[in-house]
Amino acid sequence: MSSTATRVFRPGPTPHQFQHHLQAFVDYLRRCDFTENTISSLWRSARHLLIWLHQEGVAIVSVDDAVLRRFRHHECGCAGTLPSRRKETTVYPRPLMTGALKLVQYLEDTGHIPHPGDLHEGLTLLEDFIARRAIDGYAAATLAYWRGVCWHLLFWMHRSRIPMREVDSDVVEQFLGHDCVCPGCSRNFGSLRYDPQYIRPFVEFTRYLTDRGVLQHPTVVPETATDTSLDGFGEWLRRHRGIGAERIRDHQRNVRTLLAGLGQDPEGYNAVRIRAALLARFEGVSWGHAQTLATSMQMYLRYLAARGICSPTLVDAVPRGRVWKLASLPRYLPAEAIEQVIGSCDVTTPVGLRDRAILLLLARLGLRAGDIVRLRLDDIDWHNAIIRVCGKSRRQVGLPLPQDAGDAVLAYIEQARPRVAEDQVFLRTRAPHRPFACSGTVSARVKSALKRAGMSEVRPRGSHLFRHSTATNLVRSGVSLDVVGALLRHRSLDTTAIYAKTDRPMLLEVAQPWIGDLPCT
Repeated sequence: MSSTATRVFRPGPTPHQFQHHLQAFVDYLRRCDFTENTISSLWRSARHLLIWLHQEGVAIVSVDDAVLRRFRHHECGCAGTLPSRRKETTVYPRPLMTGALKLVQYLEDTGHIPHPGDLHEGLTLLEDFIARRAIDGYAAATLAYWRGVCWHLLFWMHRSRIPMREVDSDVVEQFLGHDCVCPGCSRNFGSLRYDPQYIRPFVEFTRYLTDRGVLQHPTVVPETATDTSLDGFGEWLRRHRGIGAERIRDHQRNVRTLLAGLGQDPEGYNAVRIRAALLARFEGVSWGHAQTLATSMQMYLRYLAARGICSPTLVDAVPRGRVWKLASLPRYLPAEAIEQVIGSCDVTTPVGLRDRAILLLLARLGLRAGDIVRLRLDDIDWHNAIIRVCGKSRRQVGLPLPQDAGDAVLAYIEQARPRVAEDQVFLRTRAPHRPFACSGTVSARVKSALKRAGMSEVRPRGSHLFRHSTATNLVRSGVSLDVVGALLRHRSLDTTAIYAKTDRPMLLEVAQPWIGDLPCT
C-alpha cells in the first residue's frame, strides 16, 4: 500500500521526460569528445536506469546512493532492455553501471537532482589538507593515494545526501560497509575497507577537519573497521607454532585470499574444494609463492582440525610441489660486487646514509630483513661493540659490531635520523617518520641499491641475497661451518651445510672424474 502511495506522489520520469534527458545526456557526451561506441554503451546503461525509475515510480529528484543500489540489485524485467547481465546473478555488473552513474552526475550538475551542496566545500578542504601534509614532508605518491581515498568518502556522502558537518563514527562505518557504486573507485573496495593503510587517510583527514572546527566529533573512524575473522588463527600460530608477528600476518593475508574461492564455512570444506581453490590461486604466480600459499593453507587446516571444525586428513589434500632437501644452491654475489653495491649509496643525503648503514649490517653480519626492522636503539652496546638481535627463535643473541658497520649506523643516527620518539633505529625519511612497516621495505632498499650499482639483472634481489653472500664468501675464505652457523644463528648445522656446496674451487679438488669422461680401453 505504501509502495502504491509512493508512486502516486513521487511519479517516475515519463517516456517523454527520459527521452529528453537521454538526448541532452548524449549531447553532453559528444561535447566531452567520447567516441560513438562509448556513447552507445553509456546510453544503453543510462536508458536502463530511466526505464527502471519509471517502472518503480521513483522521481529523478529522489535518486541517491540508496536508489542506485536498488537499481544495481533489481531483478531485471524492464521492458525494452536487452539482457545485459547474466541470469544467474541479481547484481548488475559494475562496468555496466558506468552509464547510469554518469547520467546521475550529469543530472546533478545541471540541477535536475538536488544535493546538499557540500561537495565543493569538502573538496576545497581536502586540497588544503593535502597541501598541509605536503609541507610536512609527506611523499607525493602517499598524498595522491590519500586524496583518492578521501575523495571517495566525500563523494559517497554527497551521493547519500549526508552533510559534511554530520559526519560521525556511524557515518564512516556506513561508508566502509557500503555496496560501492561510486564512479572511478576501486573494484577491490570490499577487501580494502579493512586495510589499515586504507583507514589511515580517514583518521588524518577527519582529525584535520576537527581542528578546523568543521567536525565536532574528535574521533570519527570506528575501531571495529578491521577484519578480525582470523585473529584466532593468528593466536594459535603464535602460541602453538612459535611464529613471529610478521610471519603470522603473512599467513593471515594468504588465507584471506584463498577463502575468497574456498568459502567462509569450514564445515563444508573437502579435498576437491581445497585443491580447486589452491590451483586457481597458483595460476600466474611463481613457484616460491605457490609453496608459500600451500604452507599457509596447511597451517589454517591444522588450526581448524585442532578446534575440531574439520578433519585432520584434509591437510593431506593441499597440493605441494616436490622439494628435494639441499637440492638447490643459494644465490650470492662475490665480495667485490657487495662492496660495489654498498658504495653506490650517496652519503650526502639522509636516504643514502640510512641505506648504507642497512647494507653494511646485512653484509657484515648476515642479518635478516626482520632483524633490521626490529632493531632498537637500546640493542646497540656502543662501549662493547655488540649488537643484540632477536631472530626466528625469538632468543636474543649478541653479535660483534664491525667497525665500518658501527660507524655507518652512528653517522645515520647523528646526521640523518629524524628526531622523533621512536625506539627503532631505522625510520622513514619522509613524514610521517615511523619505523619500517615490514621486512619488504628493507628488501626494497636492497633492490634500489642493486639498480644503482648496475646489477638489475641479479636474482633474487631481496635482502636475503646479502645473507647468502656473507655465508658463501666466509666459507670460501676458509671459515668453518660452525663459525658461519653461529654468525647466522642457525639452530642446526644441516642448515649451514648448504653453503659448503657453493665453494666450487674446493669441490673441484675432491671431485672424482665422471665415468663418461674416461678414455675407452
